[in-house]
Amino acid sequence: MDINCDGGHMAFTAVHPERGRIDATLTDLGQGLEWKHVYRTQPRTRLTCPECGHGVHAKLSPRRMRYFAHDPGRSPHCQLSMESADHHLLKRVLAEAIRRAGWSAELEVPAPDGAWRADVMATSPAGGQRMAWEAQLSPITDDDIEMRTDRYAADQVHVCWVSSRDRVPWLCTVPAIAVTPASQPTDAEQWKVHDGLARFDYGRGGWAQVDVTLTTFVRWVLAGDLVFHTIGLRYRRIHLPGSNATMRRSASWTTPRSAEAESRHETMRQQQEAAKRAREERAREADEHRKQAERERQRREEEQRRAEAQERHRQMTIALERQRAVWEAERREQQRQQEEQALREEHARRERDRREQAAAQQWWSGVSAAQLTELLDHVAALAVSERAARALPVSGQVEREHGYGIAVHTGRLLYGVVRPCPHSLGRLPTSTRVFVRNAREKALIIAMDLVDADLVTHFNLPDHEQTALL
Repeated sequence: MDINCDGGHMAFTAVHPERGRIDATLTDLGQGLEWKHVYRTQPRTRLTCPECGHGVHAKLSPRRMRYFAHDPGRSPHCQLSMESADHHLLKRVLAEAIRRAGWSAELEVPAPDGAWRADVMATSPAGGQRMAWEAQLSPITDDDIEMRTDRYAADQVHVCWVSSRDRVPWLCTVPAIAVTPASQPTDAEQWKVHDGLARFDYGRGGWAQVDVTLTTFVRWVLAGDLVFHTIGLRYRRIHLPGSNATMRRSASWTTPRSAEAESRHETMRQQQEAAKRAREERAREADEHRKQAERERQRREEEQRRAEAQERHRQMTIALERQRAVWEAERREQQRQQEEQALREEHARRERDRREQAAAQQWWSGVSAAQLTELLDHVAALAVSERAARALPVSGQVEREHGYGIAVHTGRLLYGVVRPCPHSLGRLPTSTRVFVRNAREKALIIAMDLVDADLVTHFNLPDHEQTALL
């Protein structure tokens, strides 16, 4: 919606030194003046901002829209100078829609006591009615917008808040609408009201959103054809035309007829519910009589079933005691078998440990202290190249949990295991790296089919200096 003006430096009203307040959106500036009497005059006409009193000058946007821009050195606290170009455009469009409705529109009108400043103040032809129209594009809390609305109400001024933002969180908090800008931003007739106006469909028993032009909406409001209505709790799902989608709204602009239709529908609904409750109460009483008779019959049958059940229970107790004796014998036999199985498994485990220890002793018997040191040095050098840290053995001892190999760490992390015994590879954690002296030892490790060949690294060290187990 860019109108290519001076952003926050523009306004539509100014104070003429002789004529007083003038309005750039009016043909005669509201004071019987032509635009040429203030635009690029020589000498320049001394115009001032009605808000801060700083000097302003008449300008035209690239789209030939007339406005007033602050002179250099303006006050940083002037509210008019801080408003965005979108804000100014929406004010102008609202003023045009008000004038098309036959009312006069004055921009940037302050309250006598300064309690409020209307973006656009609409005044009826006879002058007896006023209504403020507020362009609200910046974020604002519900409390703040309610407080500002109350200030208008205190002066008997109605107000409608208008936003062109995609999301308007406070739309139902105060009288408000959401609008869609036109492709030609300055053409008020093409602006659409896409949220905030609804009608009540009595046949469907619900509200439906109404899309109209902004000028039509303004004309209806000023003519008194619309009211801001608080929607009943049961009717707050608003149907969107042309789809099955709905949205929740707690309040909306609507016609008095629609507001009355909702009230009639609620009365009808309550009457129907009251009649339904009465029918249900009568049916409940009749059902209660039937249930009472049924309960008496069931009571007698229950007494008979209880006596039969007691006899069956006595017979079942006898049978259960017999069965329990059988179960106890079976349990003791199962326990005996489990204990024997545990002993066999323990014996097998010890036998496996003994074989693994013997195999590990045989595995390590062919490596001298010098060869081990040489291998550890190669592993440390590899860790430095890979992780920039030396791989060191924590204990330096062969450990069963590491497959009777020597675990090496970089810092606190396990880097790998040096020469785990091929018969104990199953004890290594998954994906553990393995380091051996040469291809022969790697082939022995891989042949067990318990470690991925890619995880086994050898250093082509020779087999010699065969000594006793370390």
